[in-house]
Amino acid sequence: MTTNLPARRLEPADLSWAAAFLEVACADHPMLSYCCRGPKADEQRLWLLEQLLRFGLRYGRVYTNAEGNALAVWLGPEHSAATLRRLLRTGLLPAALWRLNWAGFQRLRHFLVATTWLRRHSLAGSSHFYLLALAVHPANRGQGLGRSLLRVTLAAMQAGHSACYLDTQQPAQLAFFQRLGFRATGQCATGRAADAPTNWGLLREAQA
Repeated sequence: MTTNLPARRLEPADLSWAAAFLEVACADHPMLSYCCRGPKADEQRLWLLEQLLRFGLRYGRVYTNAEGNALAVWLGPEHSAATLRRLLRTGLLPAALWRLNWAGFQRLRHFLVATTWLRRHSLAGSSHFYLLALAVHPANRGQGLGRSLLRVTLAAMQAGHSACYLDTQQPAQLAFFQRLGFRATGQCATGRAADAPTNWGLLREAQA
């Protein structure tokens, strides 16, 4: 994979500031709102975002732009999904039961099952990179920073002619990703509750 990017790859030492950044950038994310509720919701959101970053740093690559106001988390083909088995192996799900309480844990579990199913349905087992997160600081949105970071990291991910996949629970983002060459592959509910967000899968085919 190409690594000489106009973007900086994060190291484990960046975890603290990157988690704080994501806490601000993802404050209104529907899945965080769905899984994290009650008086400890803020603590739960920060903890979940820290785990997402730990997972990306351990199994993939986390990039930021030169200004540090956009961030992308990619997983490689060998670790292209946060499956229940892998999360159990890393100890995340048992910790989530304690952190989120039973109801929040169940919502997270249903979300992981639903997104894993849709990804497999969309890709039929083909090798791919998985965009786990793309975030821009709220003060800098609308300036093309997320698009720029996504473009340069996409070029690196697809240098070996691999497909790239992502999912989103924010329908307003669909057109953004489609303009960058992704196509919608399907959708599914992320839980059993009436207020469970819908999840959309998007795929960018391998580039020749």
